[in-house]
Amino acid sequence: MTLEVSARIVRDDFSLEVNFSADDQITCLFGRSGAGKTSVAELVAGLIRPDRGRIALAGDVLFDSDAGVSVPSWKRRIGYVFQDVRLFPHMTVRDNLLYGARRAGDISPALDQTAILLGLDGLLERRPGSLSGGEARRVAIGRALLTRPRLLILDEPLSGLDGARRGDLLPYLDRLARDGPPILYVSHAVDEVARLADRVVLVGDGRTLEAGPPDEAFDRPEAEAAAGLSAPLSILNGRVITHDPAGNATRIDLAGTPFLSPLLDLVPGERVRVIVDARDVALALTDPVEASFQNRLRMRIAALEARPDGVLVRLEAGALRLKALITRRACEQLALEPGREVIALVKATASARYA
Repeated sequence: MTLEVSARIVRDDFSLEVNFSADDQITCLFGRSGAGKTSVAELVAGLIRPDRGRIALAGDVLFDSDAGVSVPSWKRRIGYVFQDVRLFPHMTVRDNLLYGARRAGDISPALDQTAILLGLDGLLERRPGSLSGGEARRVAIGRALLTRPRLLILDEPLSGLDGARRGDLLPYLDRLARDGPPILYVSHAVDEVARLADRVVLVGDGRTLEAGPPDEAFDRPEAEAAAGLSAPLSILNGRVITHDPAGNATRIDLAGTPFLSPLLDLVPGERVRVIVDARDVALALTDPVEASFQNRLRMRIAALEARPDGVLVRLEAGALRLKALITRRACEQLALEPGREVIALVKATASARYA
């Protein structure tokens, strides 16, 4: 389902030029707090009106300033989950979930299916005051899902949650990404975006940048500035091959290259995403057999880029792409140049895993 947005917002001393299109399952609006991400989400949902522009979803025009079209928010069939969950405290979880569907006249909402999807089936008779922050977010997401939206907008759904609560909610977002409607996801957190996004729209400096895959998006200088990254990230997609419980390890296939990670609770064949900080990749000209590095990947140097903090080495092995950030001195000592074969060394524990 394609979302097309081209619009301009002017509010007092704030202006934002929005221009992107996306047809993936999860598109993330990423940027620093205050960059205008929520404004972009709200104009898609019809909660604010742009000064000019055009917005279309699945070929249906929702707003067109030139044609005089402005579909009201309640007719757009877009579910919106706000940062503050806005549950009704006097209602049970069941009634909160059903509220939007009942107002829309849906006589057979998929309550059981949605409750199971979000792990709410054991909470239906409780009231919001007895829920944890993560549970309340899941109820708010479920309430939006039960309105059968064409697009679901999640505005900083993990904001304000501690590490444990974030960890509890992320698997449900993973499941929602597989089994739910297309999602427009608002976040300023690199780990969330790296884990969940199919495409990323960078928001900052009064404009948006065209949507791109996470690995490409985080490779842009604008993303490093927006995220406060001190080094580029490699975002690698693969599949689980097998597990070694005795060795507390999981073997992953990354575009034909075996890769070892800490033991994962995933079924062989399941999709996995690995994020590696470029500073956590060392390079060698020969294989250091007696070393603690569990991943020793034979790769070729595709390019070298001088940076204020060192040299970014772009590596490739077939379809696999990896980045390493090393010092200029190391680059000179190893006599690195494009085309040279090297061994990329990555600790299994250095790689952050996101499924």
